[in-house]
Amino acid sequence: MARQFALLRAFQRLESRRATVGGMVAVAIVAVIAGTITLARPGWAVTLVGLAVSVALFVGITFGLSALARPRPVARALEAYRWVARRAWLRWRDITGDGVPSTPARARAWLEARPATGDRADQPRVELLVWIGEFDAARRVARGLPSGTPWERFERELEQAFVDFVATADGDLNSVRKVLEDLPTSERRIGQAMLAVEEARQLAAAGRPFLDPLVAARESLGAELDGFLLPDLLRWLGGRLLVFACLATLICFVVAGAIPPR
Repeated sequence: MARQFALLRAFQRLESRRATVGGMVAVAIVAVIAGTITLARPGWAVTLVGLAVSVALFVGITFGLSALARPRPVARALEAYRWVARRAWLRWRDITGDGVPSTPARARAWLEARPATGDRADQPRVELLVWIGEFDAARRVARGLPSGTPWERFERELEQAFVDFVATADGDLNSVRKVLEDLPTSERRIGQAMLAVEEARQLAAAGRPFLDPLVAARESLGAELDGFLLPDLLRWLGGRLLVFACLATLICFVVAGAIPPR
């Protein structure tokens, strides 16, 4: 499973320092606000307003500084990666009507509740089977995916290459590149981005620089992705960042003596 999530982990490592610095700046500013409220002793109403404003500032400062400090190659690569991930998530919802299971146990329960059908609806099973370590079953499902159109053949080859890499570290993507050439232009750019994610996954798993395939894919996708990254990251991470901001702000206010008001 380490290889399955190698690319995600690699981006987390790249982003962690920026997020940490942004969080430290946010904590410092919130601490100043909390200290000011402690000295002013304005009562509960103003203190709660200050708490809410501080939470919003914490989120904005942490997220904003991380975005401003993100190098352009990292931003372009992350934009391509997140676009492919978002597209895959929407495809999952379209096929299954469900959310993606959040734990291996839930993934196993999801698979057991939905037997294979032998058609396009089986595609979501592949990644879940890989996640729980059922590689032989994942290979069977991937091989059985439809192949009646160039796009279906591309997806089938990509899924098989994904399973083989996670299971055995076999990084051969030549068969995927071959069927990619058969795609019409409108689909080829999407296919190139999906292939770039697999190339980057393999590079990240090997501990090598992994941004170049994703940057190239981002350039090929063009202006349609402009402005995609920040709203997508906020949608993806906003909930967790808000929880962290609430906890950090509350701690700052309690330590400063702003809560409870005196």
